[in-house]
Amino acid sequence: MMQGFTHWHPTRVVFSRGALNELGRVSEGLGKRALIVTGRTFAVKHGYLDLMRKLLEEKGVEAYSFPQVEPNPTLSTVKKCVEEAERVSADFFVAFGGGSVIDTAKAANVVYTLGGSVEDYLYPKTVEASLRPLIAIPTTHGTGSEVTKYSVLVDERTKMKVTVSGSALYPTVALMDPQVLVHLPRDQAAATGLDALSHAVEAFFSKRANPFSDMLALEATRIILENLPCAVEGVLDCREWMLYASMLAGYAINFTGTNVGHGLGYPLTTRLNLPHGLANAMILPGAALYYEALVPERARRFLSSLGLSYYPGGLRELLERVKLAVRAPARLRDLGVRKEELGEYVEDALRYQRNLQNAPFSVEREHVVRIFEEVY
Repeated sequence: MMQGFTHWHPTRVVFSRGALNELGRVSEGLGKRALIVTGRTFAVKHGYLDLMRKLLEEKGVEAYSFPQVEPNPTLSTVKKCVEEAERVSADFFVAFGGGSVIDTAKAANVVYTLGGSVEDYLYPKTVEASLRPLIAIPTTHGTGSEVTKYSVLVDERTKMKVTVSGSALYPTVALMDPQVLVHLPRDQAAATGLDALSHAVEAFFSKRANPFSDMLALEATRIILENLPCAVEGVLDCREWMLYASMLAGYAINFTGTNVGHGLGYPLTTRLNLPHGLANAMILPGAALYYEALVPERARRFLSSLGLSYYPGGLRELLERVKLAVRAPARLRDLGVRKEELGEYVEDALRYQRNLQNAPFSVEREHVVRIFEEVY
């Protein structure tokens, strides 16, 4: 019997080179005061903050900025963003950046609109009430946050990744301009591309997968395998396709969530400050052992659908080759992790049940231990 599903997606997507120039037009009717949320340097360094101000002001919108978002943003950063939105009485948000920026703006929008504190809205709570409009403009090709219902943050107190989620978090508009990606450094292109791959793989190997999410996940994977190496080398056509693939993978995880790659990858990010996508990619080859052993039909279908059944090492070999192609570290030991520390990573990972529960098998402690040992 086919797995049933419900599909509803409110985000209007504008995908084209030069789409950023549509900011003024798509902001019409959203309000008179916009808060532009960015990272600390990129938008200013390359002139994008001034451009966005100009485009908005031409439409009679007062533009204010919050250029303070760090990689792996914290709950404190969200609170500061809310304070700035309150100070300027923002009518809507413009999030220009990678997943960290977009996730910060999403969570700030929740608190600014609904009141309380960001802690009031953390998982397992879901946010369904209407929020103020939010225009998301991704500057990386990885998270897919411009089309997802998730905001992933760091709780400084517990040192854990936490989420705000729900249908209210879908952005109003996603302006997807591949031209912006010309500035993406090589290492960020690799890390964010690996994040997109992890979304696609984990979406397919999810107990919540359905035919629609499978279609999205497989197509995203196909595009990523073809384009990630040349995207890392700076070829704009490849980066354009990666931006599209990361969007598809984002759509897919709206159905399925993420599972082992993210659940075990989060401790690598919080302990080592490792880029999120790279952390996931370190884990996935170990997770592949269980995907292939415990859901072998899914693993065979995944490889055959991509025309990759000839891989003698199966799914694990495929994932290792992708890492090698973008010159990612091979093993945890290459990152300075000591073997005697693995137990601490295991304990941290077991706390991410919200991810592990989406796996296509029941994830037990022994599975987590072996995965960390396999990728060490």
